[in-house]
Amino acid sequence: MRTVLLADDNRECRVSLARMVSRWGCRPLSAEDAAEALWFLEKTLVDLAILDLEMPLGGGLSVLAQIRVRQPGLPVLMLTGSASREALLRAYAAGAYGFLSKPVSVELLRQLMTEILTTHMPALVRVKPPSAFGSAERRD
Repeated sequence: MRTVLLADDNRECRVSLARMVSRWGCRPLSAEDAAEALWFLEKTLVDLAILDLEMPLGGGLSVLAQIRVRQPGLPVLMLTGSASREALLRAYAAGAYGFLSKPVSVELLRQLMTEILTTHMPALVRVKPPSAFGSAERRD
């Protein structure tokens, strides 16, 4: 079963996305802020991350930046309630696979997820370095 991280500070949006993802045969992980999203990424192998652009404790772009450093092959979709051209450009420049405006189009989300999950390597196959999102410990 493929695992999808859903990070959004809006509870209703997280619940709705989790239902859709479950219905489509994936295991959802729900995070309410950037810190919780990073915690999940440290503890769990994820096949796709769906991140809200604006969240407490860092926001989606900060999580995306960490993903690009630690797991560059992990596909990321960005969400926003204010889909400005600038936000779209920032998300793509940071390495997002795609961009979804709220309210999320069920058809577009399903199309993007199908495309991503059929063309990207499963998380169990990708190599994840130990402590990928944690602080590095110095060994002398």
